[in-house]
Amino acid sequence: MSAYDHIPKLYDVEFEAPESSRQSDEYFLATVDGRRQRFNIHDYATLYRIPWLYDVALYHNLVCRTPTEMSAAIDRVWRDLGVERSSLRALELGAGSGVFGHELRHTLGIPRLEAIDICAEAAEAAGRDRPGLYDAYHIDDLTDLSPQTEAALRAAEFNVVAMASATGWGNHIPLAGFEQSFDLLVQGGWFVFHVKPNDPDPECIELCNWVEAKVQSGKLDQKYRGSHFHRKSSNGSEIYYDVVIGTKR
Repeated sequence: MSAYDHIPKLYDVEFEAPESSRQSDEYFLATVDGRRQRFNIHDYATLYRIPWLYDVALYHNLVCRTPTEMSAAIDRVWRDLGVERSSLRALELGAGSGVFGHELRHTLGIPRLEAIDICAEAAEAAGRDRPGLYDAYHIDDLTDLSPQTEAALRAAEFNVVAMASATGWGNHIPLAGFEQSFDLLVQGGWFVFHVKPNDPDPECIELCNWVEAKVQSGKLDQKYRGSHFHRKSSNGSEIYYDVVIGTKR
């Protein structure tokens, strides 16, 4: 079975040529309920309401490989360091409909897996398309957590915080959300995410600087950083991100 055979091929998706270099300015056409409709790839609330539409557009049409690339990198690091996985408790940030969660649970074998996303439709999509994947799915803003959510997240004592495809371009997790999630991680826990280096987007620059500061200060013990294929742009060019894996000191 290929890495993404669990995602069905539907909707006759066809991407338009982008009008700019911004990843947030990518649009595609899809046939839904007999009608040809136009969608923005980052209009998550709309896309998640339609079963599998986001996954089909991103993973089949734009050939996104971030979840499998990241899980393979994590697996190598953990195998080399002899990490015992039976006691891992993971929080996935910006979890969406659960493609990376599928890797965390089924490829990496993490026994306790919770998710958080600001978009209620994302939680609904995960429950609909991948029922039972998460032990809990929190709908909240990492930069402004409700007292109930923050209490639940701190009580979980996560020793893994992981994120895929949720950085930059003004519509993903801002820097304050990364800082909050790092604070939620227990000492010695694993912090796993990816970032696009050498990108003009202000949020990407800010996150790259944040990573460097965490490493230089010794707060993040970086075990691995490497460039990995993310996906194709709708203009056909290839996009690469750095996968960063470290532990909290």
